[in-house]
Amino acid sequence: MVKRDDGGARRLPQPAERPLDDGVRYGPETWREIDGVAFSHWDRWLLRLALAEPRGLDAIARELRTRAASRRVSREAAEAMLAQVVDLRARLTRLARTPEEVLDAEERASGWLLKKAWKRVWHDGPNRRTDAMHNTPRRRLWAHALRGNWARFPVSPARFEPELRRVVGDHAYYDYRATDLVARLLEGQVDLLGAMAASDLERLALHRAAMTVIIEMMNRVDDSLADMSEVFAASERAYLALTRDHAGLDGILRDLLDLAVWEDYGLLRGVGDFLGALQEEHADLAVRELSGIIAELRRERLDDQLARALMLRKVVLAPWG
Repeated sequence: MVKRDDGGARRLPQPAERPLDDGVRYGPETWREIDGVAFSHWDRWLLRLALAEPRGLDAIARELRTRAASRRVSREAAEAMLAQVVDLRARLTRLARTPEEVLDAEERASGWLLKKAWKRVWHDGPNRRTDAMHNTPRRRLWAHALRGNWARFPVSPARFEPELRRVVGDHAYYDYRATDLVARLLEGQVDLLGAMAASDLERLALHRAAMTVIIEMMNRVDDSLADMSEVFAASERAYLALTRDHAGLDGILRDLLDLAVWEDYGLLRGVGDFLGALQEEHADLAVRELSGIIAELRRERLDDQLARALMLRKVVLAPWG
């Protein structure tokens, strides 16, 4: 059982030392395969820790959620480890096995393995990561919000993204002077492509692509003079105006709602007024889409985004009493 010192910190009983590995293990390497299902050394360490907890993997998951909600530790690291626990549980369920049944007798009894697992999971990790650790719910839903609904659009924004990305590049950092230049170039490219567009649906796709391109580059620009934010605002205004006329089309409202829930830079400024002025049939559709979004965010315990989704639902419902 996990013990705590007087300050409330987690403290590990001193185990006997007996190495079970003949070299360094980083975590993602395959440790064991059972009926075609692979387990990594991260799994091995989590399973050994689970044996030391009365509630097993549930206790580990609870502690990781606490850490993810705390400002004292890395939320990203805790969420990555939690994603591994969730993935491990799914594989155990598929095999109808318990942690005790996956570990062998020597591993179950090993104090050395317990000490190593404790150090790797609670203090060192995760530096080298599994696919599950990379694909946390936060990362997956963030990526979906940026472009996951595009395939449902009548004209996909993916058609315009490469031309816009060629203007801004993918890696360089821009100081405030360069940001002004790049913002002007991007604005000019959006205007040019907009003038060449053959329909409102193409223009809608163009501005939606511009919004994602700008969001993804915000962490590598000095936008202290709001040059890039102004380009985003222009595309947002055009996009919302076009969306109002096409809100009933498949995927359009869901895409806007996903983006509003996940956009973290404060760039989206017109969504509240847009949602508050929806026609009744489109408001009903927005509420249905938000119900699905809210349920998923609750399930994944993404509280900040959940609060935003609940606020958006209030905005949609407000005009209808």
